[in-house]
Amino acid sequence: MNKFFFVGLSISVTAFIAANFILLFDEKSVIPKTVYIGETDRAYAHTYLEKLPKEAVIAPNKSTQIYVQDREAIDQWLVKEGDEVQAGSELASLNEAETEEQRALWEAERDALQAELAEVELSLSNLVLERPIGSTDTGAYNDSITDANGNSTDVNINIDVPQDAPYAAAIAAAEQRVAAIGSQLAVVEAQLNQSLASPALISPEEGVVASINRDSEPMSIEIYSNDKVFVTYILEDEWPDVTVQDRAMVHVKGMEQAASGMVMSVSKLPATDSKWLEAYNALDPVDQKNPIAIYEVQIAADSTVDSIIPFGATANAEIITNEAIDAVALPEPWVFNQAGNTASVIQLQTDGRAATIPVTINFDVDGKAVLAEGIAPGTIVANEKSLRHYRTAPKAFVPFLSEQPNYELAKTTNWRKYVEYLLARQ
Repeated sequence: MNKFFFVGLSISVTAFIAANFILLFDEKSVIPKTVYIGETDRAYAHTYLEKLPKEAVIAPNKSTQIYVQDREAIDQWLVKEGDEVQAGSELASLNEAETEEQRALWEAERDALQAELAEVELSLSNLVLERPIGSTDTGAYNDSITDANGNSTDVNINIDVPQDAPYAAAIAAAEQRVAAIGSQLAVVEAQLNQSLASPALISPEEGVVASINRDSEPMSIEIYSNDKVFVTYILEDEWPDVTVQDRAMVHVKGMEQAASGMVMSVSKLPATDSKWLEAYNALDPVDQKNPIAIYEVQIAADSTVDSIIPFGATANAEIITNEAIDAVALPEPWVFNQAGNTASVIQLQTDGRAATIPVTINFDVDGKAVLAEGIAPGTIVANEKSLRHYRTAPKAFVPFLSEQPNYELAKTTNWRKYVEYLLARQ
C-alpha cells in the first residue's frame, strides 16, 4: 500500500510541477512574470553618415574643341600642348588667301548648328510634354510640332538612344546634345567675331592646350578649362543612391587636406569610352555582368583645386549618400522582425516592463541600424531574444546601469560647479 501511495504521490507532484511549468513558461502564457535581462544600453543621439568610397581622377570642368576644315587655312601654329592660353589668345595664324573661304565654312557651320539646336530644343520640349508620369514607353525622336498659327514643323533628329529606352533616357540625351551644340556655337562665333586685319585662330576661353591635330583634316585643337572637377563612376546598383547636390569629401596627393565638395552631375546614360573611364577602370577594376551599366559622376570641390595638381591625377572621393542628424542607432542584432524599413526593438519602460516597440530604419552603417523613428534619445533598450516572443510586456530586472562621466565635459566645467554640487547634497 505504501508503495502505491508513494508512486501516486510522485506522479501527482510531477504533474503539478509540469502543469505549472507549462502555465508559466509556455509562449501563450498570460501569467505575469519578471525576466532578467543581461544586456542593455541607453540610446544616444548622434550624427550618422553613410558614405560611398570611390576612386576618382582630376578632369577639366569643360573641354573645348576648335576645328579648321581646310589645312591650307593654317599658316602657323602659335601654341603647343601644355601651353596656357587666355580668352582671345591667338592659337594659330591664318593664311590671308584662305581666310575668306575658312570664314565661309565657319558661317555655314554656325547656321547648321543653330538649325540643329532649334530642332533639338523642339524635340526636347515635346518629349517633356508627352512623357507620361510613371510610363515606361519609349520616347519619340521623329516628330511634328504645330504652332499657334497652325504651321507644322517636322522635327527629325538622330539622338543616340536605343529605341526601347524610356523617355527619361531620351530627355537626358537631348539635354546633353543641347549643351554640346551650345559649346560648339560659342567656339564658332568667337572665330567669326575676330578682327579681319590679322586673321588668326583664337581661343574662346581661358585654359590649357590639351592636344593639337596637325596632320589630318579637319585639323583641330582641344583646350581644357582651368576649372577642375573630380570624375568617378558608379555601377547600376549604386546609381539610385547618388543624386545631384549630395555632399562629398575629396582628396588628392598635393592637397594639404581633404576638401569638401558636392556632386554636380550624375549621368543617366552609360559612360562612353574616354581616357577618364580608362583610368578609372585601371584604378578600380569591376567585374559585372552588364558591361555598359556604369555611369559618370562629376564632383566639384567647394574650394578651387590647386593649379599645381595636374589633370589625370588620382584622387579619393567619398560621396555621402545618407545622413541622419541627432539620430539613434542600435547594433543590428538588437533589431528584429525586420521587413523592409520597419522592425522592432525591446525597450525598458518607466514602469519596469520590457515592451516590443516598432521602429523605422533609415539606413545601416558600420554594423548599426540608424533609426528614423521609434526610439527617443535617453531611452534604455535591451538585447534579449527570449523577450521577443512575449505577447505582453513582462516585468524586467537588469544589472545596475553604470554611466561613465564625460571627460570632455568635466574638463570644461568650472570648479565652482563642483563645490555647489557637493554643498547641495549636504
